Amino acid sequence: EENYMPSSNQGWPEDFGFQLGGNGPSYILSVEEGSSAHLAGLQAGDQVLEIEGHDVSMLCPQAVIAIAQTQKNIPPSIGVVSRIQQVLQLLNPQQ
Repeated sequence: EENYMPSSNQGWPEDFGFQLGGNGPSYILSVEEGSSAHLAGLQAGDQVLEIEGHDVSMLCPQAVIAIAQTQKNIPPSIGVVSRIQQVLQLLNPQQ
């Protein structure tokens, strides 16, 4: 199937191939194989820290989505921290 880039952010995040969950902070629940989110390296379990430089680290998904949908860039840049890396850091704190 053709991978098209949506012409607006109104359908973010689903249109870009991922879903958000959590109740502040927000986490990526799932990423569709081959989607733009997948190609950008997003992974399930990543915590969303910022959207286009706006700190959204303590916001619930509804608030994060509202901010993302108003951004000019399609898709908006998203800063995440990998839950997997955090777990590794806890297991290996001297790094």
